[in-house]
Amino acid sequence: MKQKIVFIFFMAAVLLTACDKFKDPALPEINDCSLTLTNNDGVPLSGVWLKVFYTDQKPGFVVDSTYTSVLGKGSFTSLEPRKYTLKAIDANENEIGSTEIIIEKDNSLNVIEWSINVFVENYDFDVLLKDNRQNPIAGRKVALYTTDTNPVLIKESLSDAQGKVTFPKTVVGTYNVYVYDDENLSVFKQSVSSVGAGLSNSESFMLRRIFHNTDIVITGFLSDPKGSDSPNTGAVSGDGFVHPGQYEYVQLMALKDIDFSEVNYSVIFTNTGTPTSTGWADGIYTATSKKVYQMNLETGSVKKGQYFYVGGGSRMICSYYQLLGSPQLDKSKFWGIDYSATPGGNNNGAAKAGGGLLGNGSGTSQATVTKSNPDGIAVFKGTHVDENTVPVDAIFFGTKITFQAYQIPDNDVYERSNPVTGEPQTLFGQGTNTFLFPVPATDVGVFIKLGGQVTPTEWLVPRSGTPFVFNMKDLPGASVADIENSTDCTVFVDK
Repeated sequence: MKQKIVFIFFMAAVLLTACDKFKDPALPEINDCSLTLTNNDGVPLSGVWLKVFYTDQKPGFVVDSTYTSVLGKGSFTSLEPRKYTLKAIDANENEIGSTEIIIEKDNSLNVIEWSINVFVENYDFDVLLKDNRQNPIAGRKVALYTTDTNPVLIKESLSDAQGKVTFPKTVVGTYNVYVYDDENLSVFKQSVSSVGAGLSNSESFMLRRIFHNTDIVITGFLSDPKGSDSPNTGAVSGDGFVHPGQYEYVQLMALKDIDFSEVNYSVIFTNTGTPTSTGWADGIYTATSKKVYQMNLETGSVKKGQYFYVGGGSRMICSYYQLLGSPQLDKSKFWGIDYSATPGGNNNGAAKAGGGLLGNGSGTSQATVTKSNPDGIAVFKGTHVDENTVPVDAIFFGTKITFQAYQIPDNDVYERSNPVTGEPQTLFGQGTNTFLFPVPATDVGVFIKLGGQVTPTEWLVPRSGTPFVFNMKDLPGASVADIENSTDCTVFVDK
């Protein structure tokens, strides 16, 4: 029995020693390979079945295979470093080429470019860009991408003077077409297009541009200054401040040099506690009407890209607080009118006698503000205005639409024809003309920056409206730079 135990221990020691010397078999090295397949003219061969065979053994055994993309690209992921035979099979299962490849241990070397002397059906694929006036759009970037989950750029180019981009030698397949924005920074529009026999092999894009027909645009307004909005000149506040005039106004921007003594303009304000049937011209037909007030611009001048102001006689940018008045702008920049005592231009609107140019909403914060009837501001070329005169620019602010009496222009927020049906919609409130800018919180002193980007001919970015607290109590260092050179102000682009 003792000998058996000794023998067992001996055998166990032998086995342990043998196990200690045993090593796992080496795993075969597997490498990747990427390939680009073209014909001799450099046209990608898409939809080709690539098969990999051992060159020196197992004839007919397919080691790996892949189909090429519209870029003529394919890849293999399970090949040992050695020599292989690579065959190309077309859609009709005909072999169109064969070559030998060597897979290296260094993966960076396994990049194959293979050309085959075959004809590839390909097409010139055209993209045509036009605006909503059927004018060609030149200099806009257009790119052609694959339709993969992670699209790959194939090629890109800029549209020519005819708004055309041609992608030559485009093979049969489906592609993503990207059209970029005016600055060629981000995708403006994307479309999936097919290329091949029997197809048009072209794509047209109508890119809506927001044209205007004005040399002056409205860029902001102060309709409810903190404290008294429109006091009579010389009136004294409870703190003893002597009012130099009224404080409501509109901020405007010139899109060209204008001499008002040569080309007259007018600005009309609405204060619509109740609707009117004669719109911007209500004061002409009703001598005592305070629903509108017209201010004529017949003297002075402005430069292209310049902000200027039309409103109360104080010419102050954010009224007053206690005994402190806000900065006062020069007459060359602020057309101030004592609208409390003076009738409107061309007798369009009675003197306000302490009333305001624009109505106030209700609510002490922007979150709670409401307004039962919208108010508006319009710019006219010339000073004669009747109920059919169309302004060159106009905006309305409020929280609901209650009337349709006011003529509107074609601008960034209103259109005189329905963009879908083409039906006329010449009045505010008709059809799609329902856009309302924000209403300032009551008696806070909020300036509404309208924002947007504008050129002499079009709006690049439409106006939207941003409330900005602008009073001498909460902003004692208030300056005109706050409403001309800061965030959300309207930007002039001279192009």
